[in-house]
Amino acid sequence: MFRLWITIVIFSFIFTAVAVFADDKKIEFCKSQEKGSQVYYYNNCDEITYLYNGDPTNDNYWKLNNKKGYKNGTWSEIPEDANPNFDIMKHYVRKTALQDPYRPDNFYQFKIESTEVKTFEYDVVENKKVTKALNKTGLLSYIVYDNGTIVGDQITPKDRFGKYFTNKTNWSSHSMGKSIQSYILGHAVCKGNIGSIHEPIMWSILEGTAFEGQPLVNVLNMSTGINRYMRDNWSSKFKKSKRWVNSTSIESIMKNEMKDSKAAKSAGKSYAYNNLNTNLFSSYVLHSMGIEAYENMLNEIFADKVGIENDVIFYKTRNAGDESSITYGMFITRMDFVRIAVAMLDDWNNNTCEGQYLKSLYDNKIKKKKEYRHNRFGFTNPKNYGGQFHWGLSGGKQDKPIAIMHGYGGQNIVIDFENNKIVSTLSIHQNWPWLSVVHSNF
Repeated sequence: MFRLWITIVIFSFIFTAVAVFADDKKIEFCKSQEKGSQVYYYNNCDEITYLYNGDPTNDNYWKLNNKKGYKNGTWSEIPEDANPNFDIMKHYVRKTALQDPYRPDNFYQFKIESTEVKTFEYDVVENKKVTKALNKTGLLSYIVYDNGTIVGDQITPKDRFGKYFTNKTNWSSHSMGKSIQSYILGHAVCKGNIGSIHEPIMWSILEGTAFEGQPLVNVLNMSTGINRYMRDNWSSKFKKSKRWVNSTSIESIMKNEMKDSKAAKSAGKSYAYNNLNTNLFSSYVLHSMGIEAYENMLNEIFADKVGIENDVIFYKTRNAGDESSITYGMFITRMDFVRIAVAMLDDWNNNTCEGQYLKSLYDNKIKKKKEYRHNRFGFTNPKNYGGQFHWGLSGGKQDKPIAIMHGYGGQNIVIDFENNKIVSTLSIHQNWPWLSVVHSNF
């Protein structure tokens, strides 16, 4: 027995030491191991070898450079106009699903943990068009909620992307997080930490910028008239500095890129999509409440009201330190996205304070005008925008209270407030037929 105990201790020590060693020299260690051995898999060498392609200094891995038609690819995003094959999509699903949502120390992490999970009744019917899309395209998840019951629930097959994308995968919200941040703002308004959406933002760092004196509703409606300072109307980078909005603190932006800036005359009237608007109002909530009260509110929203099953994770801007600076990106599991949408639907139907806030966003929506291009996706199908939500659907429903949350690559939630219906999708690329998969449900 003693000899067995010693063997176990030594064996455990070897594996622990290997794991620690691998933290410093992962690539070199994994390259020295027999592929498929117990030590190889214990140290996640299969994933490490894949992620770094044997060379951690090879920056080309993190982009799709040198691949025809992918020059605008980023670490986690396939260009919208690309036509990726299965291997490319698998490559990106792996990167997105395997990245660690618990970021390093230079990020302040907001992690909301589950307390009591909201459950649903199920009466699921297969949608054959969805089945086809799941087997042929970048579609990963399809869930339909109808009057209290989950009637559609389909996920990518195991032999496609199912090894990496599961019910427990924290998937990036992309710009759907903008709508969720707006919902968080609504709770701050209802708590009295922030006044009416029609009141000017009162924050000293905005003095001498295009945002000074503008009402919150302009920021929510993407109508602050600041896009002259951006690379283009759909860009997240500044024209002169080339800095990326999502990696730069709000305070730094106001001191540099937006210093002495002036809002266009169209401010408050013309819709022009811009990530800076979202990061500004999201950060303003944190600034107004303070971090302790803010984190308490997050737990009240997601753990108590929404009833999440898995962690919801998002961050302050990289290297923001003590500054109040938040981005809209979040990591949420597929069913918890639906739970958040159901909470919005319940607030609307019960006319809670937060429900009245959502209704005020609908009442104050503005026309997209020239930004409305075609009807094939959740981002472009609606002709109206208000409060970080797209509103309405083609087919005689442009003026109906139908809210659309849309994110890059096909993340999409449609909430029909009048008919108590929700359709939620997640994907790695928007190469699936949104009109037949989502729009046809309404």
